[in-house]
Amino acid sequence: MSKRLDLTQGSMPRLITKLAVPICLGMLMHAVYSMADLYFVGRLGPHAVAAVSISGNAFFIMMGLSMILGTGGMALIAQAFGRKDYEEANRIFKQSLILSLSCGLAIAFIGIAIARPFVSFFGGHGDSLTWGVEYFQVFSISLTVLLLLFVVGSGFRGMGDTKTPMFIMMQSAVLNIILDPLLIFGLLGMPAMGVRGAAVASLVAQLYALAWYAHLIFIKGSHIQLSGSWRPDLVIIKRSLAIGIPSGLTMYFVGFNMMIGYRVVSGYGTAALASLGIGFRIIQSCYLPSMGIAAAVAAAVGQNYGARIYSRIRQSIDFGLRSTTCIMILGTAVCCIFSAGLIDLFSKDQEVIRYGIIYLTITSLTNPAVGMLMVISSSFQGLGKTYPAFVSAAIDTGLFALLVLTLPGYFGWGIQAIWWIKAIATVFELALVSFWLKIFLRDIRNDLALTTISR
Repeated sequence: MSKRLDLTQGSMPRLITKLAVPICLGMLMHAVYSMADLYFVGRLGPHAVAAVSISGNAFFIMMGLSMILGTGGMALIAQAFGRKDYEEANRIFKQSLILSLSCGLAIAFIGIAIARPFVSFFGGHGDSLTWGVEYFQVFSISLTVLLLLFVVGSGFRGMGDTKTPMFIMMQSAVLNIILDPLLIFGLLGMPAMGVRGAAVASLVAQLYALAWYAHLIFIKGSHIQLSGSWRPDLVIIKRSLAIGIPSGLTMYFVGFNMMIGYRVVSGYGTAALASLGIGFRIIQSCYLPSMGIAAAVAAAVGQNYGARIYSRIRQSIDFGLRSTTCIMILGTAVCCIFSAGLIDLFSKDQEVIRYGIIYLTITSLTNPAVGMLMVISSSFQGLGKTYPAFVSAAIDTGLFALLVLTLPGYFGWGIQAIWWIKAIATVFELALVSFWLKIFLRDIRNDLALTTISR
């Protein structure tokens, strides 16, 4: 098991980089899950790609719940470690596990029950509806496991350990890649399960990862000892949810944005839906380095906020903003120059490629703004003040919905108008949340200065 990092001392750029690299690799492995599914399923045709893409909408539901349960736990654990209060960290981690398991089981049952109307609502018909339901039912079960994996991984990151989640996700991703073709196409004597096989492969790989975490936590012992009572602690739960709920609702707004996009794009046909599913996963891959840096910034801000060291809070945020901007500019260049080749990796259908080029070219222009949004939102998480990001995301979603559901139809604009409108809403959200963070940092600096003087 990897050692945890004390983020309250040492070079901040070095520490964040040391934290971010394993996080990035772990997230890359997570992206491999969806990419591998899409790559092999793409050999079954556009309807199969659309089926998997539609199910991806539910991923945001799980991510929102993961943020509710994981963000609050991560922030409180990081702050407790900053104060060297390991008993408190122990209690928080246990409550996060209890909540994630309870909520995950509920989501699995609901997902199985609503599979058909869900896929149908987002444009599934014919084969894409049939295959989408098959995929979604298994996918709903895997959401429980993914929720637990996210919450446990967040707890480890709050403790300053990002290597352990990375190694576990790498092993899980390799297993997923091996199982995908075997279960989809029925190789080596396996049953040919088609689209459903992709979901089963992912579920098996995720269960493998969860088993590894259970071994480390309950058999070998983790960074904290999970001793004592496992009864729900309402005080800790309330503190965690007060931080996590705004973050989760923020993720739901992101998902709602995507749902609106899918609903509008479905009017352009199956090829357009398939291109959105492929393009979104490619854009997500561009986001991975920034997501890793942002997660590292959240841990660094949390520990130093717990230790009451303002200068290091500011250093972590500034380094995160600079590095994500540079990385995202590079991602924009790749998406604009190689858009056709990237889409072609997953589908040879010319209509899918044409729509995919439009999506990648326009959407990637906002990469730098998205990277900065990630860092700022993570900074709020580390501070335990998550409602500014929630309010800003709500305004972004409202603006996007208002414009995209009216202007393109009224003026007869093409599909590219959807992504230009989304770009405008993203830039507006960045301006709002940046201003809010500036006010928060000023107040924290003044508060810590007064505390120092009083001592």
